[in-house]
Amino acid sequence: MKRIVMAAVVVMSIAGGVSFAADGKDSERDWCLLGISSKCAGTTTIDLFDKIKRVNVAIEMGTAVYSPEEIEHFKRLLEELQSTEEMLLRRR
Repeated sequence: MKRIVMAAVVVMSIAGGVSFAADGKDSERDWCLLGISSKCAGTTTIDLFDKIKRVNVAIEMGTAVYSPEEIEHFKRLLEELQSTEEMLLRRR
């Protein structure tokens, strides 16, 4: 009986450690920029210049935090945002 309890405790502690390690990386991610609305509920809208800054920060974090696919998504998003910014500045 003691062995079963000890095995359960070991399994639970290992599982807890794995989820903690994953949370460390996930906590650095900008879920709103990734388009995952369930993770950024309750946030306010972001103006264009702030969003450009946030995308640049996400790109600078690189693959230590984001997958290569997510980095490519951010690069495309940055191009779109900069294009929109240029269009708005020309209209002034």
